[in-house]
Amino acid sequence: MNRKQAARWARKFQKESPVVRELRAENKRLRQRLTSAGAQAELIVASVNEVLAGYEPPIVRVPKASGKGQQEAAVLHISDTQFGKITKTYDSEIASSRVAEYGERVLSCLRAHRHYAGVNEAHIYLGGDMIEGELVFSGQAHLIDQPVIDQAVATCPRALADLILLIASSVRSVRVVCVAGNHGRPASKHAGSHPKTNWDRVTYEVCRMMVGPQKNVEWVIPDDFYAVNNVLGHGHLIVHGHQIRGGFAGFPFYGVGKKASGWIDSIPEDWHHLYFGHFHTYTQGNLNGRWWFCNGTTESDNDYAREELAASGVPVQRLQFWSREHGLVADRPIYLTEGIA
Repeated sequence: MNRKQAARWARKFQKESPVVRELRAENKRLRQRLTSAGAQAELIVASVNEVLAGYEPPIVRVPKASGKGQQEAAVLHISDTQFGKITKTYDSEIASSRVAEYGERVLSCLRAHRHYAGVNEAHIYLGGDMIEGELVFSGQAHLIDQPVIDQAVATCPRALADLILLIASSVRSVRVVCVAGNHGRPASKHAGSHPKTNWDRVTYEVCRMMVGPQKNVEWVIPDDFYAVNNVLGHGHLIVHGHQIRGGFAGFPFYGVGKKASGWIDSIPEDWHHLYFGHFHTYTQGNLNGRWWFCNGTTESDNDYAREELAASGVPVQRLQFWSREHGLVADRPIYLTEGIA
């Protein structure tokens, strides 16, 4: 028996768990998608294989319905985590700590909210710029603590997978909705790369593998720049936000209104409320009954914003509760600890 025959025999009779088989299928699908994306496909696939070698995601037990009163849904908006970025008070380790802290604080809010409402579904919006990138702007390679391949296939998806599994262990159903950001671009916006070639998309696909085939977790990773998600009858439009112009002068309130007004007619799916990030500014507003929500960031300082915009903020992400009858019930900033070592 030669080596190839022996390997074929071993594969045929080797016993694998359903989870491992599902991971193999997901990896094959990722390989097929990335092969058409460019010359980096082989490197990405090899890195994914290395990260997932011997890895089996935990099987989450779907919890029983909990809470009392009207039924509500939680909406978690996570964006601009910028894994890989390094500043005086931020790096990939701190990013991981803050994502984990966000998950724990969300659980605390869930427990408190269930004293007067049933919360048995969660919608997790991964809003882009989850990784910092490597060649998005000149000199960026000197401002990161790990190459983009590690950001997208190891550090960031691991932290996000832990968060998703934590939430999935606490509610009966979870829908993860993903959009790509500008920092996911493989090069500058003038380099001519395909718009769908984006490291955020790689991050989401690897994260899906790490989460595994959970019974109560559904994924939406669209090819378009946007996603529309229905939460108890309320349509949410999710974009990253770099499509909105005017940020050179601070937060672009006028730009938000102009873009939202255009998307109302140009996006065919029915939506009523807009979610985006990109500007690292936790704020919100109302346009003739349509709410828009801009998310913050897990960063604690940003030299560009301080120098060019004279702006700075604190690490914060968003948590909401929605009901079918009343719409938005609660909109809560989740402030994250600064300077976690």
